Amino acid sequence: MSRVLRSGRYTLGPEVAAFEQEFAAHCGSRHGVGVNSGTDALIMALWTLGIGAGDEVITTPFTAIPTYAAIRHSGARPVFVDIEPDTFLMDLQQVASAVSPRTRAVVPVHLFGNPVDVEALRGLVAPDVAIIEDAAQAHGAAVRGRLVGGLGDLAAFSFYPTKNLGGYGDGGMILTHSDAWAERLRRRRMYGMVSKDEFVEDGINSRLDELQAAVLRAKLPHLEAMNRRRRRLDAVYRQLLPPAVTPQVVRPSVTSVHHVYSVLCRERRDGLAAALERASIQTNVYYPMPLPRQRAYRVAFGEHAPLPVAEEVCGRILALPFYPEMSEDTVARVCEVIRGFFGEG
Repeated sequence: MSRVLRSGRYTLGPEVAAFEQEFAAHCGSRHGVGVNSGTDALIMALWTLGIGAGDEVITTPFTAIPTYAAIRHSGARPVFVDIEPDTFLMDLQQVASAVSPRTRAVVPVHLFGNPVDVEALRGLVAPDVAIIEDAAQAHGAAVRGRLVGGLGDLAAFSFYPTKNLGGYGDGGMILTHSDAWAERLRRRRMYGMVSKDEFVEDGINSRLDELQAAVLRAKLPHLEAMNRRRRRLDAVYRQLLPPAVTPQVVRPSVTSVHHVYSVLCRERRDGLAAALERASIQTNVYYPMPLPRQRAYRVAFGEHAPLPVAEEVCGRILALPFYPEMSEDTVARVCEVIRGFFGEG
């Protein structure tokens, strides 16, 4: 950070350029384009493909609101398919039936750091339907040894401070193998400008700043070690949790980075959360309702077809404490309180 302050360059300088190259190479992608946030990364990926009014984009109803917001800001209509009951990921078998003549893209979400099998998804949709990875929660996750971010046509990452790779403020990045798309993204994040006095297409101000890039460059070499620690804590949780609480399933072909440690409660989710709160253990619910039940969606589109699996998961899911600096003794304490609540101590 001192290096940036001494330089006097605060936007689109050498730190951003270096981090774009380093993060893209880390993920196995050709280009990285730093932007203001993960939401902007999704919006600009959709814009780059020319997606807008009258188009449809297939995604999951069980995700953070920015996934929906990005699709709406592009002007397209989100089309939701239900999720798998154990991985909480988009049910790929339902995607093919959701494709229509208006479908322009699919946005799979690598939820809680658990990645979608993008290769399998590609086999289910036509080549002219783009795949945009929502990798905001999945820095370092992999499918059959290949890191997310280089699996689809484009990928969107967030560097919000709570992410596995987080900055000291907002930030995001779009990854792509396409030279042409990368060039267009770089123009559009800077008003569509090609020089300070000339712009050639519509754009916005969405730039990753030099301070955030410097912080992220310093943290990137430690990402894999932090993710290994997360996987170790996952193993401890799985060993100590009672049968009444089931962690997110991770398929053998994928490597999760456990951004959020969400479990399914067989019963009494809210009672368990209250018991943990009384023991000074914080929990959260990701997510309390499927996106089509949010008021903004219903105002825009009316009622959506039933999504029974997502509804069921929303009523039973609970996020437990989880971060790489967490001790195994702390995990054991959390599990002790959970076992006591269910009378399995």
